[in-house]
Amino acid sequence: MGIFIKIILILIVLYYLYKFLGGEFKLPKKKSSSIDDNDENTLVECCKCEVYITQKEAVKKGKCYYCQECKEEI
Repeated sequence: MGIFIKIILILIVLYYLYKFLGGEFKLPKKKSSSIDDNDENTLVECCKCEVYITQKEAVKKGKCYYCQECKEEI
């Protein structure tokens, strides 16, 4: 019977620690190493003519970006 009370007390202490920390365990978010597709001002290089254009203006095909002129030639 004594071990049951110890387990209950440990669970109560853990519960109050959990509530003290804000009710959730916050894990740090990982930064993505790839290019963020939502960032329109990021410069990317055209795979064909090697001109730098913004990601908003570029056309993505596979892993490559193409400018408007090169897109028509593909």
